[in-house]
Amino acid sequence: MRAEQPPQRRKGERELGGFGKAENTVLEEDTMPEFLKPYIARLQEVWGKLDLVRRVILGSVLAVIIGALVLVGTISSDQGKVVLYQGLEPKDFAAVTSKLQELNFSFSTSGTSTIFVPAEKKDAAIMALAQENLIPQGVAGWELFDIDKWSETQAEKDIKKQRAIMGALSRTLATLKSVESAQVNIAFPSEELFTEKAEAVTAAVLLQYAPGYDKLTRKEIEGIVTLVARSVPGLKKENVSVAGPDGEILNDFDNEIDKARWELKEVDEKLKIQERERIKLLADIKKSLSYTYGEGIYGDRFDVVRLDLRLRWDKEEIEKHEVEPVVMVPDDPRTPYSERVVKDSLEVSSKTTTEEFEGNGFTPEGPAGTEPNIPPGYKDKDYQKARYTKKEDIKNNEFNKTHRLISKQPWELERVALSVMLDGRWERVGERADDQGYERKYIPVSDEELQKVTDLLKKAIGFDVARGDMISVKHVQKDRSKQFEAEDAELRHQKQMRRLLLATLITLLVLALATVLYQAIKKEMERRRRLREEELAAQQQMMREAALRAIEEEGVEVELSLEERARREMLENAINLAKERPEDVAHLLRTWLAEE
Repeated sequence: MRAEQPPQRRKGERELGGFGKAENTVLEEDTMPEFLKPYIARLQEVWGKLDLVRRVILGSVLAVIIGALVLVGTISSDQGKVVLYQGLEPKDFAAVTSKLQELNFSFSTSGTSTIFVPAEKKDAAIMALAQENLIPQGVAGWELFDIDKWSETQAEKDIKKQRAIMGALSRTLATLKSVESAQVNIAFPSEELFTEKAEAVTAAVLLQYAPGYDKLTRKEIEGIVTLVARSVPGLKKENVSVAGPDGEILNDFDNEIDKARWELKEVDEKLKIQERERIKLLADIKKSLSYTYGEGIYGDRFDVVRLDLRLRWDKEEIEKHEVEPVVMVPDDPRTPYSERVVKDSLEVSSKTTTEEFEGNGFTPEGPAGTEPNIPPGYKDKDYQKARYTKKEDIKNNEFNKTHRLISKQPWELERVALSVMLDGRWERVGERADDQGYERKYIPVSDEELQKVTDLLKKAIGFDVARGDMISVKHVQKDRSKQFEAEDAELRHQKQMRRLLLATLITLLVLALATVLYQAIKKEMERRRRLREEELAAQQQMMREAALRAIEEEGVEVELSLEERARREMLENAINLAKERPEDVAHLLRTWLAEE
């Protein structure tokens, strides 16, 4: 494919490519830097070699790159902006943006609910909108007090304070992970002269759950109640109501269903604690018994039939006032006798009074000018001498008093019931006559041993008769027929294996003897066959020699073959060697026979 030739250009013109079309721009060559000319010429050469399709593709790529750079620049330019308002209604959004444009504030938006302004202009924008009374409803907070109007009355300030508290709480609750939005309404009653007539501050909170949440936990609800109660002066937790999206009161934990549920949960936790304590006590009992009754050829000889442990959950407080003697001299623990000296009480104060009177007595009479009511007979005896003595001795003693306020733990052991079964011992005294198992002897548990175990278990469980504890340790023989049958079967199996092993050994021994006998017979047969062959060869040799001698005697010349000549020479050499050294030849023959 031939590349298209670029169009002719006049001197001083160059072609610039962008977005798939060519644009001619007249530039003076003298104004272009020298170092750029080679690159521009290279780009023009490459651009001229491209066809229309490639130019369109390249222009599209350049357009996307330029758009991305513009977008990144726009986002980078917005990094210094902060949120002015978010979650606005369309009406409030239009009013606020229109006023910001009118006041020449730089801002940007996200959708139709969020407005961004430069961080350094946020306070000025809020003040300007507050002066125009354009603070959006539902998001007002303590920024309402950023502008103070000289014409405001105290009632308006109180209303503004109420709005600020509700707005700040609403925005605070909306920051929770499980809350999408919140609306807080607070009622401040009018002040009363008498406190008993004053009404309490109340608050109502309406929550909208965040996506993915369909309810709140009790801990979260209690946290919201605490947060609202501590944010409003004079507001108590019991006067805060928290409602969900469907209007259900979430902090009403005192209803019957919740109360029953918590009671069941409490009972379940108590049962878990009781079972845990029972298992711990059971482990201690088994550990104590396993030292004596946990070993043997038949395993454990004890069984805890039942262990019942009950706990008392009543909370008790005991107040005691005790009077004890005063210890004057304490006991010395280093001596075998007691030096302790006590007194019932100590004298802290005393008073002694003595009165004496001696002289004429008198009879009290009425007022002056009246006759006394004394009979005439007693009148003569009046005004006689009298004597009066009074002695009073008062001592104040102090006793040694002790005041104790004892609070018991949340639970204590109420009663323990334990039942244990002990089995005797089985001993093997031999094997049965029919070779089908063991002969066994049973030794029961003695009464003395039962009493020892009972005393041991009483100490282990802290036995208390007054508490109502019960313990029972009995001797009960277990049924071990299955164990005995398994042992007898194992014994029979072992005997069968021993018989099989003995038969196998005998068979192997017989086979070994048969093999040795066979080899001996085989060697003997080979030896006899070899002797026969040697005997035949010797006879043939003798016949051959006799024939040769007969021929020689007759003087007949016979032409012998090379093999016959070699054999004859070997034979003559062997005969000569046997004559000269018969002992070596005999030894050589014996060696050959031994090797064969």
